[in-house]
Amino acid sequence: MEDSNSQEPRPRGPRLYHKKSRTGCLRCKQRRVKCDELHPSCSSCSRHMVECVYQAQPRASANAKTTTYLVQAESKPLLHAVASIAPAGPTPQVASHRSVHAPLHAQSSDSALVQSQSPHSSTFYPSPSSSQPTPQVDDVEFDVDLPEGPWRRLWELRLMHNSQTRMRQPFLEIQSPEIEQMWSEDVPNMAISFAQQQGRSSLLYIEFAHSALHMWTTCTDRRERDELIKLQQTYQLMCSKEQRRDIDEIPHASPKLLDYICFTALRIVAHSLALVQTLSLDPWEPPLQWLYMGHGAGTVFNRARSKLKAEHCTLISKFVDHPPNLREAKDTILSDHTPLAWLLDHPSHPSSIEAQTDQELNDAGVRSVYEQALAYTCSVFRAVERKEPRVAIARRLGGFAVWVPIEFSKFIEQRRPRALVVLAHFMSIWLSYEDVWLIGRAGEWQIRCIHKNLPVEWSCKLDGLFTKFKHREIQS
Repeated sequence: MEDSNSQEPRPRGPRLYHKKSRTGCLRCKQRRVKCDELHPSCSSCSRHMVECVYQAQPRASANAKTTTYLVQAESKPLLHAVASIAPAGPTPQVASHRSVHAPLHAQSSDSALVQSQSPHSSTFYPSPSSSQPTPQVDDVEFDVDLPEGPWRRLWELRLMHNSQTRMRQPFLEIQSPEIEQMWSEDVPNMAISFAQQQGRSSLLYIEFAHSALHMWTTCTDRRERDELIKLQQTYQLMCSKEQRRDIDEIPHASPKLLDYICFTALRIVAHSLALVQTLSLDPWEPPLQWLYMGHGAGTVFNRARSKLKAEHCTLISKFVDHPPNLREAKDTILSDHTPLAWLLDHPSHPSSIEAQTDQELNDAGVRSVYEQALAYTCSVFRAVERKEPRVAIARRLGGFAVWVPIEFSKFIEQRRPRALVVLAHFMSIWLSYEDVWLIGRAGEWQIRCIHKNLPVEWSCKLDGLFTKFKHREIQS
């Protein structure tokens, strides 16, 4: 029965019902639209000039070199080209984006105020995995939003309060006053003022999504955890939809708008990093969402920042000038990678048939991708040895998805052994930063899953990493 106090519904486009496409591209699946499955780019992705990504089912052989493949059209890479994925459930092992729980009622402490607006069915949240058909907006977009009312307002107050209190100091070290003010005051003020004055809400929505994820990592109540992860999903999708307009206006944007777009992209990079700890472990989901979202947001950031001139006094300039310096390729993906070069060698003896028939590194482009990933990993190890503050290391960890070529993400999708080994060693850096909420135990979980999914002959490349686990467990 309709609530008599509910607002008059907004006009919507017609509902279009489609047969499910099990082999369509990820973007069309996310948006719940019919994919014509053209290769290398479907008509929808081509029309919107975004990368088109297809995913195939893994092959049955456990020792197969590749289990999935990607076909990607080289076009304007936007952050929303990849499906928004986050599981619901009390532990990472429980669920993946393929089985999202239905949202639950608002908590009893708030029910007197918001009972009539509390969600009662899966139609309340426009989840990417919802089986409910969604309306078309602007030809191919579906309407992603939360209904107005006390329930939404109460949650947004809670999310904003959490952001301004418990998330204000995310690191043990005291940050510089300028940077602390930037994230605790300047950026929230920017998000609110743009929403009020210009109707732009991408930064506000990703702030809400980030706060919901933070609350999820510390919440112990199953019902509220389900609510929080659904809120995180929905606000992330709403941000993605809103940011499309911002991206289209980059060529003619004012310095203030470019500043806004840059900070939205930075928050998306941090958010994608934090989402790694939510991924399913059984079955294992590689951290592809982080790699693709981070790369897309980094591309948007670089496009927007390239339009800013030296004379523009912007907030993002102050952030970029603050250490660590991640602006030079010679310090990141082109730095010395020799300490980890052995990871690329085939584990079998060079005279063995397996080693001699391994032709992967004969391709100069493929070798370059691996070497850049190793170089970035080595640059972070050196930063740790220099005892850089935790906030600087966290920025470097997030920068992996931005700096490392997108082809490396494809190799992870294909589960190439070399790529998985490199990723595991990068994840080993995360082990020392479990107290940072953005990271948690994601590093350990990913390494253990990679070890389980590696061909037996390659597993020896991770032996040293498991030694760290045992040492840590004895200490605890």
